[in-house]
Amino acid sequence: MEGETAIEKSVKDFVFSKIQEKVYLDVSTSNTICIKSCAKQGSIALAMFWLRVLRHQNNYPMPKFPYKDVYDKQGYYKVILKADSVTITTFMRCGTLVMEGSWVLEWFLNTFPAIMEGYDAPIRQPLTNSTVYRQYTENWKRARDADTLRLAEKEAAERLSEDRALEILNDDRSRIISHADKNEDSKKATKSMAEILQQAANAAEKEAEEELELMMLDVWPKDILENQLVHLKTCRVRDGSTYIYPLWKSLLHTWLSDPTRRVYIVTPQLDAVRLVDICNIVLQHRIEANLDSIFVMQTCDQGQTIHQVKNKALSKYDAKDQMYIEYKVYGSIIYPSRRFGASFIACIHGKEAEILTTTACFHGSHFDRSCMDSVHYQKMSDIDFVSKFLAPINASLHDEK
Repeated sequence: MEGETAIEKSVKDFVFSKIQEKVYLDVSTSNTICIKSCAKQGSIALAMFWLRVLRHQNNYPMPKFPYKDVYDKQGYYKVILKADSVTITTFMRCGTLVMEGSWVLEWFLNTFPAIMEGYDAPIRQPLTNSTVYRQYTENWKRARDADTLRLAEKEAAERLSEDRALEILNDDRSRIISHADKNEDSKKATKSMAEILQQAANAAEKEAEEELELMMLDVWPKDILENQLVHLKTCRVRDGSTYIYPLWKSLLHTWLSDPTRRVYIVTPQLDAVRLVDICNIVLQHRIEANLDSIFVMQTCDQGQTIHQVKNKALSKYDAKDQMYIEYKVYGSIIYPSRRFGASFIACIHGKEAEILTTTACFHGSHFDRSCMDSVHYQKMSDIDFVSKFLAPINASLHDEK
């Protein structure tokens, strides 16, 4: 094509030779380079291809390089990588690859050919951050190191807790074994108790490992969510920030994507961040979302009223989305005049109700900071749900003023 640069031609040829997709370069925005699909609706296959290329062992492999899964306010899923002072964003819905940064042109000309070449080359040492861009990457590295340090501190605390639990188990086991030689029956009892205690320790260790894996996901895939709900049929205590919060978002995503499910959200405390979460999920599923009611106290955020929280959340959106949110989300908010402390989300599907109850309020005090709360998932008839859960809270209401 006339006027086509060598790098643009090499990118087009590279993509077409691998997945038979046609792309083009868009450099119309300052400090930004986009590689877009020529297809009108974009290409999910192209998005998956870019992730394979970037995460290749010769390029920016996980976990050495941090990839962040994000849903924007329109609910679009994207994967973000920051390296060499460049932010690389893969838009999963359309396959667009966006590269941004003050040095993005130099990086694209010097490094991107090596990324394409590395995808076909034998395994070698992965790319490292170039010294040319070091002054621009120090802030990102410090932030990443801080995240790594926080994770290491959390893991150390968990190991300390596990060591203490094992120490207690060993002490208990020693006390049990000291009496084991009294008779054969006590020996059997001691062995049985030791096995039970060891099984409990193993289960606790497995649960801690599982939670560390779940921490890396903002919204859980359907198979992981279903597996966790099976475990939660028995009430248990889990961390609010690393477990209950993503569980809460994942369930709301699932329920609000099905128009046959009427969804209820009940909490005495609600801050703007969590209200924005709810709005984002409803916007993502604006056609399917069937949000019936949100029950919340008038004063719901450390002395702030629900009206202040609503205004703060609404300021995050443009005028078109504001109108939709006020109608679809804010129009469903109900203010019980009686005080209540119950927190749960639920949906009614046909004649069956699903309920996730928790001692965690939908607020930063439980979802942003580590806080151990109980959580329980159960199913019951719609009649039982209305009579046992909604009716007590719904018994005394007054309209918004």
